[in-house]
Amino acid sequence: MLSQLPKEKWTYDTAAHLAARAGFGESPSRLEQWTQQGMEATIQQLLHPDTDNTPPPSSMVPDQFAGLREQVRNATSPDQKKEARRALRQATNQQLYHLINWWTRRMLTTPAPLVEKMTLFWHGHFATSALKVRSPYKLWQQNETFRHDALGNFGALTKAISRDPAMMAYLDLQTSRSEHPNENFARELMELFTLGEGNYSEHDIKESARAFTGYRIDRFEEFRFVSYQFDGGAKTFLQQTGNWNGDQIIDIILKQPAAAKFVSNKLWNFFAYEDPDSQLIDKLAELFRRNYEIRPLLETIFSSEEFYSQQARNAIVKSPVQYVVESGRTLGVNLPGGRTLFAVYQRLGQVPFYPPNVKGWEGGKSWINTATLTFRYQLARQLVLGIRLVNEQPAKEPLPSSTAQSSPLAQASPSAQTTPMTQTASLATQNAVRLPGLQVDQLVTAEDRKDPEATIRKIYARAFQTAPDPQLFDRILDVAKLKPLPLADDAIRDLVALMMMTPNYQVC
Repeated sequence: MLSQLPKEKWTYDTAAHLAARAGFGESPSRLEQWTQQGMEATIQQLLHPDTDNTPPPSSMVPDQFAGLREQVRNATSPDQKKEARRALRQATNQQLYHLINWWTRRMLTTPAPLVEKMTLFWHGHFATSALKVRSPYKLWQQNETFRHDALGNFGALTKAISRDPAMMAYLDLQTSRSEHPNENFARELMELFTLGEGNYSEHDIKESARAFTGYRIDRFEEFRFVSYQFDGGAKTFLQQTGNWNGDQIIDIILKQPAAAKFVSNKLWNFFAYEDPDSQLIDKLAELFRRNYEIRPLLETIFSSEEFYSQQARNAIVKSPVQYVVESGRTLGVNLPGGRTLFAVYQRLGQVPFYPPNVKGWEGGKSWINTATLTFRYQLARQLVLGIRLVNEQPAKEPLPSSTAQSSPLAQASPSAQTTPMTQTASLATQNAVRLPGLQVDQLVTAEDRKDPEATIRKIYARAFQTAPDPQLFDRILDVAKLKPLPLADDAIRDLVALMMMTPNYQVC
């Protein structure tokens, strides 16, 4: 279990596999570079990337809507109060749309893709939703905490999150005091963040909740500790007794073998494939439990032969964020911003900063149902052709693929049932925008346009990040051969959209 990939097995395809899993895909030239420099150098480059100098989102300051809240408080009539609340809600929503757009662009252009991929992972692990928090500043600060500790120490990250104002607001930790400890955070800390169900008792939850009393958020939306509201008495937690505080509770949790197994398993499922062998997870957990450093654990995962095995290939359905960001990063499609981008994510089933509940997104096959898959196909054409982002059926059916038949996409059973995410189809229509069409010259040369096979080979390398599957390649080539030569811009855009509408493109 977890044997290292031999050097001779490091190829363009394995480099592309790593690029999709540890980031959001890369250009063919970057993949060629990775192939030449070898696996070890590539992984170290991902684990120790260049600094991302993306500036923070504009107007992101503490208590940025203080004036609007004051207007709500000072309203003298029901109509005035209603109007003031509407203005506050609109301003908050606009800033949240801006925050979603900012993070999307950062993932799209970052020189540190693994950092952003891990930031996305921690966002789903320590899930916090804007539906309750309603503070763009708090959510941005939490996003920065995930990014800062993305590849660092899990214990340090968990302690930071226990003091994170967005998490405190989401799980009501700021209301917890010695006389009435709130158990929400204490419960989720063990059930969802560290140990998993069955590895603690209700008594442990109650005792743990006492240790996190006195945590507060000040007027600058920062953490503060109020000692007189802290329960400093003796607590018996996981069979250990002492005057524990919150940090000490986390230390005790991380000494439990179940903690390292729980997090290692979740990381393997996110990066490699679901339902791994228990012996594989035991080996990862043994390494992780030594000091809970994230970099060595990821290095072991990304260096292992199991990570590049056939079981791992096409084993993960792209999340909506992966689908959107990868299409821009590898194919160069233009992405909308603002409320339209929010609407796109919403219809795909994953809006950053809006996880469905404290468990985060289920992921895997849950990304695909009748509604979301149909919208993926529709969106592909809209992004590539540059037509308006509206609610309409795709003009062409996707091509079948033998490769995809063994993927989780083919195994999933689409459901016709709608969800809150798919009940907002009109939102995209109400906020329709016209995007520029895909810039074809960045994909193919003038000479390529005269040769359908050369054109398809160039586009295929970007779209699928792998060597061509002969059956799928030939079917797309047959379509290309029907078009006049040299291939016009719209003809090439049509071929790109066709690739994005295949089952193969939905997995990585």
